[in-house]
Amino acid sequence: MRIAGALALVIAVNGVLLAALAWSAVAILGAGGWSVSFDGGLPVAVALVLVSAVALVAMQARYGTRTVVSGLDMTEIEGDGPRTVGGRVRRLAAQADVPLPSVAVADRDEPACLTVGTQRSPTIVVTTGLLDQLDDDELDAALAHEIAHIANRDLPVVTAVAAAVAIGDRLLEREQKLRGVLEGVVVIAIFTGIGAILFAIPILVLAVVFLLVSAVARVVLAMNAIALGLFSKAREYAADRGASQLTGDPAAVASALAVLDEECTIPTQDARLHASATLGIVPQPLSFERSADGDDDDDAEEHWFDRWFVSQFQLETVDADDSDESESPGYIDRQVGRIKAWLRRTIVSPIRSGVRRVLTWRPPTHPSTESRIERLQADDRRYRR
Repeated sequence: MRIAGALALVIAVNGVLLAALAWSAVAILGAGGWSVSFDGGLPVAVALVLVSAVALVAMQARYGTRTVVSGLDMTEIEGDGPRTVGGRVRRLAAQADVPLPSVAVADRDEPACLTVGTQRSPTIVVTTGLLDQLDDDELDAALAHEIAHIANRDLPVVTAVAAAVAIGDRLLEREQKLRGVLEGVVVIAIFTGIGAILFAIPILVLAVVFLLVSAVARVVLAMNAIALGLFSKAREYAADRGASQLTGDPAAVASALAVLDEECTIPTQDARLHASATLGIVPQPLSFERSADGDDDDDAEEHWFDRWFVSQFQLETVDADDSDESESPGYIDRQVGRIKAWLRRTIVSPIRSGVRRVLTWRPPTHPSTESRIERLQADDRRYRR
């Protein structure tokens, strides 16, 4: 029942997203003078959106993990692999009577273990950090936890949820870019004076698009929070219990959770990383690929949106104490920079500080590790009796 309810909410999330896109397209075409009419009426339109949402969720359940863990350099192993992880998975899968998952290793320092793919063809991904951090019993427990998820058949729903969370995070990225463009256009309009009239329509359009993207992103994340809340606790508790039954060692499962939780870190730069945390044994997000020299992706190829749109409104800020500023070639840039700095200091910063928690909020993906360990310790006491 919980999984069915979560699935219904995931479909609703995608329905809201599709409806917002359809409404935006109709509004844009109408503003351009194109006549858009639909003879089927509201019931038929709702039915079309619902069918499209179901189809989108089905595709997310099948292909969603490609979005969530895109950029991971995963190497599928043959045979036993490092720490005989392949042999461990074969043994646990046979015990649970589930389809044999393939096993892949990701070269990441973060200790993480997650299951991707479909119910019929799952792949268990372990990181080199996990193999380094856990002892043999804890490694068996972590793998058994993922096998239990496969046995409980909750992989398609959580994959669809993770894909929807990734969509919400991408929308938040677009919101941030649009905010930068909107601020730049407003500053230019204020500085040029007459530009306030010339830029009135672009500012209005950008403001509407910004508000629409912001609203849709937060609706998506909020509804996913509800969907995750419906079954995330039951899902993880059931997988912990299944891992205890497969290994016969609840204490090892609790120990693995404690080690992984201690090493768990929350990123502060890339919001998309949170989507991968939905699939792991603990909410440990995985980082994207880094450059060969180990540096961050700061020098990576610039996205077309940044190159052709956002960069057009990037304004130079310089020291206000420069001499002979009236004769300097950068005089206009300095004046615009001062206006933009003043706007940020007096308007943007106070608002930003007040809503920072809202803007950085992410839906919870797991129950607390403490509550999971308490349950496992109770199971361990019963097991020893």
